[in-house]
Amino acid sequence: MDLQYSFSLAKLWSICGAQVIMLLSGLVLLFVEIFYKGKSPERRLSTIGWLTTIAMALALGHVCNKEWNLDEVVFMGAFSMEKFSAFLVAVVLMAGIMASILSIGYLKNNKIYRTEYFLLLAFAVYGTIAFVQAVDLLMIFITLEIMSLGIYCLAAFLRDDRLSLEGSLKYFLIGSFGSAFLLFGIVLIYGFTGEINLTKISSVLARAPFQHPMVLVALAMIMVGLMFKISMVPFHMWAPDVYEGSPSVVTGFMATAVKAAAIGVFIKVMAVGFGPVLSLSGQPEFYANALLGALGAYWKPILWWISLLTMFFGNLIAVNQRNVKRMLAYSSIAHAGYMTLGILASNDMGRMGVLFYLFAYTIMNIGAFGVIYCLDGQERHAQTLEDYRGLGYKYPGLSFLISLFLVAMAGLPPTAGFIGKFYVFAAAIRSGYLLLAALGILTSVIGAYYYLRVVYMLYMKDPVREISIPGVSVSTAVILIAAALAVIYLGILPQGLTDVADAAQKTLSLVF
Repeated sequence: MDLQYSFSLAKLWSICGAQVIMLLSGLVLLFVEIFYKGKSPERRLSTIGWLTTIAMALALGHVCNKEWNLDEVVFMGAFSMEKFSAFLVAVVLMAGIMASILSIGYLKNNKIYRTEYFLLLAFAVYGTIAFVQAVDLLMIFITLEIMSLGIYCLAAFLRDDRLSLEGSLKYFLIGSFGSAFLLFGIVLIYGFTGEINLTKISSVLARAPFQHPMVLVALAMIMVGLMFKISMVPFHMWAPDVYEGSPSVVTGFMATAVKAAAIGVFIKVMAVGFGPVLSLSGQPEFYANALLGALGAYWKPILWWISLLTMFFGNLIAVNQRNVKRMLAYSSIAHAGYMTLGILASNDMGRMGVLFYLFAYTIMNIGAFGVIYCLDGQERHAQTLEDYRGLGYKYPGLSFLISLFLVAMAGLPPTAGFIGKFYVFAAAIRSGYLLLAALGILTSVIGAYYYLRVVYMLYMKDPVREISIPGVSVSTAVILIAAALAVIYLGILPQGLTDVADAAQKTLSLVF
C-alpha cells in the first residue's frame, strides 16, 4: 500500500488539527444552541459568539505551536501544512477571531439574535483553511465550495434587506460561474496529465509538451476561476454589490480571509503546479521542473494587463463612490491588483511581500469595517460620505481609528500599508516590471485621494444631520485598538513579520 495515502489519526491531528477543531466546534455549537434555546436572546448570542471565538483561538494556537514546524507536511496527498499554508491559515483565523468578536456587538446593535450566524461563520472559516491547505485540484474545488456556501449565507443574513438579498444572489450566480471555470480547467489538466495533485501535475508537465493548447486552456480556466474569488478585473463585477449589501462585519471578513485564501491558492497553483519552484527542492527528480519557467511567457503578459486594469479600475471607480462600503469594495479590487505585482514578480521578495501585504491588509480592513459598523449603529443608518461630516469632533476615538486604517490602506508611512506596498513594488522593479510598478504607484496616488477625502469629511466639514451611535462594547474597542496598534507597529518595525513571511514562502519548494 502507498504509505502516502495511509490514514493516521496522529498525522491528521498534526497536519489538519485546525480543520478538525473548527469542524468539531461547528458541530458542538449546534448542540449548545439547542441547549440555550429557551434562554435570553442576548445571552444566547453572546455565549455562541464567544464559544466561536474561543474555537478559532484554539485553532490558531494549534497552528502556531504545532503546525509551524512539522517533519511531515502532507496528509493523504490532499492537504499540506508547511509554513506557507500555516501563515495563510493563521491570517484566516485571525480574520475570523476579529470578525467573531465584532459580530457580537454588530448583531446586538441590529437586534438580530439568530445565532446560526456564528455557525455559518465557523463553517466558512473551516472551508477557508481547508481551501488554503489543499494540494489536490479536486480538493481545492470541494473546499472552495464549502467556503463559498458559508459566505453566500452570511452575505444574505439580513434577509429582510433588499440590498443584502440582491448582493448575495449575484455573488452566488457569479461565484458559480467562476467555480465552473475552475472545474473545467481541472478536468482539462487531468485529461492531459492523468493527475490532480499539484506536485505530480508539475512532474508530468516538465516531461511533456506543456505548450500544448489543452494545457494552456486549462491553465487559463483555472486562473479565471481563482480570479473571480480574488475579485480582479474583469471578474470583479460581484464585489461592489455584495460588499455594500452584506453585514459590515461579514464584508470585512469576506474582503480579507476569502481574498487571502484565494491569493494563497493562486500562488501555490502557479508556483508549484505550473511553475519551476519544485526544481529548488534539492531532489534530482524535480530538476526538470525548471523548464516550466517557460510557461511564464504565456500567463505573465496576461497577468500584467489584468494587474494594471485592476489597479486603475478599482481606484478610478472608487473616486466616484458616495457610499463608504462601496468605496472600500472598489478599494479591495485595487489592492488585489497591487498584490498581483508580487505574484507577477515570481521571486522570493514578491511572494514574501504578498504574504506581508495580506497580513497587514487583514488587520486594517477588518478594523475599518469594524469602525464603520460602530458609526453606523444599525445597518444602512450612516454609510455615506455626507453622514461622516463633522463626526471627528463628536466621536474622536472612532474617527481617529478609521482615519488611521484609511491612511494605512492608502499606503502612507509609517503604517503597515506602506511597507506592504513597498515590498511588492520593489519585487516588481527587481523583476524588470518598471512600467507596471510606476503605473501602480500612480494609482496609489489616486487611491490616497478618496481615502483622505473621508478624513476630510470627518474633520473639515460641518455635519448636515445628527448621527447618534450606541455605546461601543469593551470587546469591540479592544479589537479596534489592537488593530490600530498593529498597523503602526508593523509600519515602524516590520522585520519580525517580514522574516516569518520569508520563511513561509520558501517552503513552497517542498514536495506536496
